[in-house]
Amino acid sequence: MKIMLQFPEGLKAMALAEAAKLEKQGHEVFVAAAPCYGACDICLDEARNIGAEKIIHFGHAEFMKVKSDIEIEYVPYFLDVDWKKTGPVIEKGAALLKKEKVKTLALTFPVQHRENSARVKELLEAFGFTVKLGMGGAHVRHPGQVLGCDSDSVKNAGDVDAVVYFGGGKFHPTGIPSDKMVLCIDPHLGDSYWITEEIRRVERKRKGSILAASNAKCFGILVSTKCGQVNLAGARIAKKKLEEKGRKAMLLVANELNPIALQNFMSFDAYINTACPRINDDTDAYGKPIVNVADLKRLLEIMV
Repeated sequence: MKIMLQFPEGLKAMALAEAAKLEKQGHEVFVAAAPCYGACDICLDEARNIGAEKIIHFGHAEFMKVKSDIEIEYVPYFLDVDWKKTGPVIEKGAALLKKEKVKTLALTFPVQHRENSARVKELLEAFGFTVKLGMGGAHVRHPGQVLGCDSDSVKNAGDVDAVVYFGGGKFHPTGIPSDKMVLCIDPHLGDSYWITEEIRRVERKRKGSILAASNAKCFGILVSTKCGQVNLAGARIAKKKLEEKGRKAMLLVANELNPIALQNFMSFDAYINTACPRINDDTDAYGKPIVNVADLKRLLEIMV
């Protein structure tokens, strides 16, 4: 069988070993070399072009049912932590929560820490907190899990005083709504810290983009062809609504959207993003306001 392996950036070091296992079983193995941004980003075109019969996507839980003639297998990657070192980090987090008089919290984590979440919940409960795990949106597979584009597990956890994110980095927690205090307990960095103000800065930046885009006369509407991001219907609606407001608009289609590829389209004053909503985080790199299609109604309301 011809098999295409796909890894997110942090797991590409595993590629040679995983390929060797399958080659010993008699398979012909290829590895997707392009950047992979998540379970929404399956390398279907590459697999079809080399005649692969199966894609094995490492590192993420299933994002969506993909209509394809190629079999797709998701292999989540779970991280182990050193609990002797992580225990004091959770203890520090508990102290920070108690200082703010938090009693009830929503626990969230990326899929890599799903196996650790039960123990984290148990430890936090031992410090006297009520810990809730909500279920996210349609693309989320586990209670408490967050994606870069989906933090609904926080909202669906019900009424809480604060949110605790257990995991590494700031990408996932900065996507959590800012109406609650958000604490990061990072077992990789070995620290616990509040990220609430950083989230609020991101939110203010998003609102600033909407305001700046309200003065734009010509819009580029960004459409991704990635199987988990494509939203042509939303792009067409955005084009129609903007033209009804007297603006010019054009659909811009790409598999990977980036500032360099767009910089020579000098006619556009702003972009409407129908792809991954986290592209909006990179407004500065694009040099022009980016408004997610979910915020289109608000943009239209403030246009004169």
